[in-house]
Amino acid sequence: MTATADLAIDRLLSAPGTKKGRTQRAVLDLLLEHHGNGGIPTNGRFVFYELEQRGMATKPVAGSNKRRSRGWPPGSQDISDALMLLREAGIIPWSWIRDETRHVAVWSHAASVFDYMLERLAEATLNPWRDVPPPMILCESRATAGVLEQLVAPYCCPIAGTAGQVGGFLHTDIAPLLEDNDRQVFYLGDLDKSGADIESNTRGVLERAAGRSIDWLRLGMTQEQADDRGIEPIWKVDGRNGHGHEAIEVEALGQGAIVDLVRTQLDGLLPEPLGRVLEREQVERAAIAEMLEANR
Repeated sequence: MTATADLAIDRLLSAPGTKKGRTQRAVLDLLLEHHGNGGIPTNGRFVFYELEQRGMATKPVAGSNKRRSRGWPPGSQDISDALMLLREAGIIPWSWIRDETRHVAVWSHAASVFDYMLERLAEATLNPWRDVPPPMILCESRATAGVLEQLVAPYCCPIAGTAGQVGGFLHTDIAPLLEDNDRQVFYLGDLDKSGADIESNTRGVLERAAGRSIDWLRLGMTQEQADDRGIEPIWKVDGRNGHGHEAIEVEALGQGAIVDLVRTQLDGLLPEPLGRVLEREQVERAAIAEMLEANR
């Protein structure tokens, strides 16, 4: 940004000496950092945890359900307020922050079936796993799944956030993707008893529904990862019984680390480099487009 742009933005923020002003600037700096290293879109959970790791946000205090901090550093609600202001003021695009709790259904259409085929050709995708079903990525939180969607799309990996203990969704949407095949599952969840219970329930439901044992691997959070990074637990209230306990949420790894973790796992299993598959995909799309245009 130029000095003029910086000054114009600064005028839209709260005074720099106030808690709101400091929080807004800390959040903005982090988002610009994300933008510079390709980590956009992101979401509020990752913003909070990355600031917390830098000592610029505070975890909930044991025994408290409050999300806002009285002083510095700010709490999760303060971070959420700052994100809203930055978007409402037009300082960052709304698209930089994802909301995985809501979606809109949009139906593809065209003036003719021929035009539809041409328009959809850009989505024709080769399976980089050849004749093997791509692995599935399951996340305890929708926030984690949301930031991984763009990463796993070229790998053709199904991905979902279960958002805790569920039954219907696993039976109707996830289990059918695991039936009559040997698709692997890579899991990302929190490191606490509740997280372990959720993972155990998810795996159990899917194995019973799919009628097979699933090759299952927890990619994170693991105790080794927490120890290596010196990540301390937060105080978390279990939505099932309202009791508080210490937990290490997977987002504490940071968005960049989680992306690298998943990418490394997938790249290590691919039968050939992804880039080579994507190049072949482009060549085949172009050839089919020429055939369609020749018969228009």
